[in-house]
Amino acid sequence: MNTKQQHLAEERINLRRRLLDAGVATLRFDAEGGNDGGHQAFTAVLVARDGAFIADRSLKDETVRVLASWIDAELPGWTEGDGGRSQIDWALEVDAFQHQHFDHVKFERRRLLGAATDMNASSHILADNARAALLLVMGDLAPADKSAQQYLADGARVLIDYTRTDQAHFLSDAQRDLLINAIAGTRTTQGNEQEWIADAVLNGYVGYDHAPDADLVKKLATESLDDLVEGICGPAHITAGSDFEIATRGTLVDVFTLQQSLDALNSVADAWGDSLLESLRAMGAIEEEAEQGDAPLIS
Repeated sequence: MNTKQQHLAEERINLRRRLLDAGVATLRFDAEGGNDGGHQAFTAVLVARDGAFIADRSLKDETVRVLASWIDAELPGWTEGDGGRSQIDWALEVDAFQHQHFDHVKFERRRLLGAATDMNASSHILADNARAALLLVMGDLAPADKSAQQYLADGARVLIDYTRTDQAHFLSDAQRDLLINAIAGTRTTQGNEQEWIADAVLNGYVGYDHAPDADLVKKLATESLDDLVEGICGPAHITAGSDFEIATRGTLVDVFTLQQSLDALNSVADAWGDSLLESLRAMGAIEEEAEQGDAPLIS
């Protein structure tokens, strides 16, 4: 045993003695680290023999210091890259010390599989776990470049958002195609770029083709209905009053007055703006009181 190991062993003995004197019977210590050491978090739960929690701050701080140092010595570099998590369960009275360590990929996959019915899991977290798992599976083929790794996470998030079972699907394929065309049309600065932009929006890494229905609606919250119609049909002075323009306007009104669409638009109104909602109000397609939870009034 070298000098450092001996020092850590002595600190652990002293910590156990102090914990026992304070009435602690068992403890659980969790350590999490990643981002090449840029992120570290520690928690210590101290439990008395009668099951009561002991909330002595100085004792907890000492526990974190000693056990974190012990993990650092046992697992040099454990916070590198995606890092990992360590868990220590310690029965003080019999000195039963159990340590488990999980790299983040294996730990998160195990955690998520164990909570497969959890509807609160963030798609961003799920996508980051998927990215880490993909990099692990790719082995030597995995990209080292951070932007390429982020590309994997971005793509995974789009697919996760679209396919997760708690995602509301309320638009038909034809309605989705119309909204994607509207997104492309409102992003066009020159008419001859229309085809290129439409293709970029549909097939680019942002992935509108696989975006949740609510996200497609939200992307148009800052545009007026007239802007959307013109983006799809062409300049108003050419198309105004045509059968195509009338049909397009009617379909857009049908889509945006669905309650799910109104909920999506209201969710971003404060942060992004409510131009679309205002234009729907102005034409009488919705009423103020019909926007949150009630059936919309369609003119």
